[in-house]
Amino acid sequence: MFKNLNSLLILFILVSCSLENDEINNKSSSLIKPNFSSSQSRYDCVLYKDKSLNSLEAFIPNFVNKAKDLLPSATLEFLFNQEKNIDNFSILYLDNQENFNVSTLAQILSEEGIDDVASCQLRDEIMLSSDIFIDNISINFTSFEVEFLNCEFNEGFNFGTFAIEIDTFLNLVRKKDVKYFAKFQQINNESNNFTWINYLSSAEEKDTLYEGWLEEEDSIKIQESFNAQSLCKSSASYKGYKVL
Repeated sequence: MFKNLNSLLILFILVSCSLENDEINNKSSSLIKPNFSSSQSRYDCVLYKDKSLNSLEAFIPNFVNKAKDLLPSATLEFLFNQEKNIDNFSILYLDNQENFNVSTLAQILSEEGIDDVASCQLRDEIMLSSDIFIDNISINFTSFEVEFLNCEFNEGFNFGTFAIEIDTFLNLVRKKDVKYFAKFQQINNESNNFTWINYLSSAEEKDTLYEGWLEEEDSIKIQESFNAQSLCKSSASYKGYKVL
């Protein structure tokens, strides 16, 4: 139970504002939209039983080189589950909306032999993605800890109710002196469902941040405030590597 609480506390702080003027705030916040700067697709893969991480490592360099040529503005990340036997992994492809081309990525994966290494399934949804940085200063992690929280806004709430408090949240993260940024993702602006993704530079900084939240006296109030605005149905943590 405490593990799940830790995963969610970082998002709880976003919505710690007073609910006294909800009706007025919700009307104005509905005009605030996320700045979706890129699109994202995701492959979920399972290594074949006769293959290992060495097989995947041998596949990646040629795959990345071909992607550089055909998808020059793309970002590619490999995510690995946190189990001892790492046979599941995911490939995230992000690109600006003008250049996003999941068909080209599928072609590259096939030509470079992913089907010889693992069984991969492309998720149906294409997510619109907005980066959230402290002081609007971008961070480029080559390796990182990442958490996905799949959530749904409660009736009457929206991205704007989060956005109002994001600066306060980022100020608090800054005080913890950890390297952090987040992504807010939706299928479209009208959807009540969203994904909040936490990026941290290391497992140590992740522990530092979460332990800090647990020590805050207002953690229970923060959780209550979050539950008033949204419901997170699932969460997942990965070790990630940016390869492009």
